[in-house]
Amino acid sequence: MNRESVFERKQAGTLVLAAFLTDSFIQPFGRQTEVLPARTAILAGALQFALLCAVMAVYLRWCGSEKPGPVRSLLLCGALVLSIALEVIQGERFYNYVMQQQLAALLFLILVFGAAYYGAFAGVQALGRAAWPVLALAAASVLVLGWSVAGQMQFSHLQTPETSAGTLAKLALTRFYLPPELLLLPFLCPKGGSGKGAAKIIGAIFLANSLLALLGEMTLGTAYTSESQPVYTIARLGGLSVFRRLDALHVGVWLLLFLIKISLYFAGFIKFWQSIKPCKGHCPYWVALAAVMVTFLAVWNQNESAAMAVQQVLLALVLLAAPLNRFLKGRRTA
Repeated sequence: MNRESVFERKQAGTLVLAAFLTDSFIQPFGRQTEVLPARTAILAGALQFALLCAVMAVYLRWCGSEKPGPVRSLLLCGALVLSIALEVIQGERFYNYVMQQQLAALLFLILVFGAAYYGAFAGVQALGRAAWPVLALAAASVLVLGWSVAGQMQFSHLQTPETSAGTLAKLALTRFYLPPELLLLPFLCPKGGSGKGAAKIIGAIFLANSLLALLGEMTLGTAYTSESQPVYTIARLGGLSVFRRLDALHVGVWLLLFLIKISLYFAGFIKFWQSIKPCKGHCPYWVALAAVMVTFLAVWNQNESAAMAVQQVLLALVLLAAPLNRFLKGRRTA
């Protein structure tokens, strides 16, 4: 593999990592899962890490660097439309949760879709370049967060709930979530994705989630599991010297990750829509925007759980379509 291909694969991996990392800081409102104690979350997360790595290794092996084809493109377009709508709902709620002054949903949508418009048409490589500094800011955010609450952290706050292997396995399966950005990995660069690269991304997310869980519980104690946005809560408690309320800086970085994630989903939709129906200009963006707005209005505050279930079913069908497509192609050439 030449140096250019390696660079493109690293850029794609960085972009997917930035999108995947968003949920580590912004607790998803729509999934309606309670915050687990740190010990339970880490152990169940380790099982999810192993399961997700196995799924991605099989998927990337069967997918290779081939084009998605019309069936997979259609499935991915549907999953991405649902994903964008759900992420926008989550982002709007988080913004209004952390800000004292409420922002109208329409204005929030205009700002998000305006940023996504630029990101989607700037291209995957431009988004990948933008993801590098944002990831660096996210790493700095975690370091500053830990430093700012170091005086409040106590090992005695860590809970030790009794959890059997069966309970952990049940938690790992019931809370398992297949991120759309991981399934985009083989289509973001000409040479496709690799199982090793996907494992590194998933491992980085697992380490970040584990670190934030320990940080939260050591700071908040038993109150940690009752928080809807625990990372934001500890961000509000922290301070450095005379600098207080550093949460605004943290939130700014997290919202940058959110915008990169939305832009990636839009860019993915445009790419797959072109595989189904090639068209010129900005037509794919307006198709995506119309579909997202219809979905947003249909699921907001009423059918979010059903939309999440449909999204996961579509992504599961994408997983199954990869080996099926390879099998049918082998039958035709035999």
